[in-house]
This record gives sequence, C-alpha cells and structure tokens, in this order.
Amino acid sequence: MQLEELEGKKALITGSKHGIGRGIAVLLAKYGVDVGINDIEYDQAARDTVNMVRNEGRNVSWHLADITKSSEIDRLFNEFIEEHGRIDIMINNAVDARLKPFLEITEDDWDFGVDIALKSYFLCSQRAAREMVGQGTGGRIVSISSVHAFRTWPTDLVYGVCKAAIIRMHKSMAVDLKGHNINCNSIAPGYIDSRILPPEQEHLRGDITLVTKSHGNYKKAINWIPTQRIGVPEDIARAVVFLCSSLGDYVNGQCIPVDGGFLAGGTPDSH
Repeated sequence: MQLEELEGKKALITGSKHGIGRGIAVLLAKYGVDVGINDIEYDQAARDTVNMVRNEGRNVSWHLADITKSSEIDRLFNEFIEEHGRIDIMINNAVDARLKPFLEITEDDWDFGVDIALKSYFLCSQRAAREMVGQGTGGRIVSISSVHAFRTWPTDLVYGVCKAAIIRMHKSMAVDLKGHNINCNSIAPGYIDSRILPPEQEHLRGDITLVTKSHGNYKKAINWIPTQRIGVPEDIARAVVFLCSSLGDYVNGQCIPVDGGFLAGGTPDSH
C-alpha cells in the first residue's frame, strides 16, 4: 500500500489486543508503521494481534499496562520510546463501561468509566504531545469517541458523557498545540462488529446473523443504517490512516463519524 509518509512512523495504540484497536494496528502496519500494542492482559487475543502486525513485516512491541494509573502510563511510554525511539502517532482506544440507569450509578461506577474512557485519554495524549513537541517533528493524536456522544440510549450516561468529552477535549488540544504540527482529532464509530474472533474466523466478521445479543442489537440496528451493513474494525482503521497521513493534513480539532449514515436518521427506540 502506498502512503510513503507513513513508512517507518511509530504508533502507540491503547486497548488494542482485539476489536477496533487490533484493526487499527494491523492496517497501520500494512502502511509501514511500527506499532506498540497495549492492553491489560496478555492472552491469546493479544498474541494473535502481535503476530498479525508482525506478519505485515513491521516492528511490533507489546506493553502490559493499566492506563487508568498515571504511573503505569509513564512506564508504558518509557518502554515504548525505548523500543521505538520516538512516537509519531498516538491512538487512544481503550474502553470499558458499566451500563446502568441514572439513579443506579454509583460513585465507583462513575470513576471506573471516566478513568478508562476519559482520564486515560487525557493523560496519554498529554504525554504523547510532550514527546512530539520535544522531538520537533510533529505528530498525530487520534481518539476513539462514539455515536453515543451524539445520541442517547438507556443506561449509557457515563459512557456517553466520556465519549462527548473526548470530542471537546480534542478541540482544545488542537488549539493549545498550535504551531507544533500536531493534529488532534477523534472518530465516532457507529455499530461495529468488534467480537473477539480467532484469525481463521475473521472472514465471518460483519455477518450480523452471527452477532449475539451481548454485542448489541445489531440485527435491529441494520434498519437504522443507510449503508445497510454493520461496520467492521477496518472501517475505523481506514479513518485513522486518513487522519494520520498527509490526506488528513488540514483536518484538526474535528470528530469524524464512521457510522454508515446512522447519525443521519432518527434516534432509535432502544439499543
């Protein structure tokens, strides 16, 4: 694949052992980017992702770290810089959520969601930007938001607040980093089939007849999506490549929905 300016770039991706994070890691590697994979558990899914990136002929490093803790983030970045020499691309992707109605949300639930889906994005972006400023070569910071930033579903209060805040945060980041050639953007995925699948079953991804209720009501969602299909991680990864290459040079402080047209329609009655 030809985007020569990406060749040899160094990218760190949080929460990337599977799903959207894996899709981003593999596609960036296809375009010649060396990749650092981060997650909180080194299991078979993580090993598969590392191997998938390595099979693209790129240097790949594994980083076990709980990015809800600033000390772990410091160690993560120190290890990444030691391995790769610099950082050119920061992708914030890690997420987890406790979905509860407003009156049942506890302080612990709030802290849990915000620590993973917002605080870690701030801290990782800040450290990455400091490294990029020090390098003097610019860079790209991209964070994964969600259509939940724009639409409301029952029980998604904490998750939705974090996803909306990510968009607003990147607007300020873009302004405050003026003059350093660091573009800061977010992506809002719609319905994405991000199931953990073994490599030999990847060809089944996106087949909504195989998606269970635990992964969302995707069978019903197809009626709300003008493109008439469920997204796959590579759909989000393509937007990342756009934003991190010269194709996205003049895009800064923005959020790009990648949702098959979902947001163009009305609010669904349930999730």
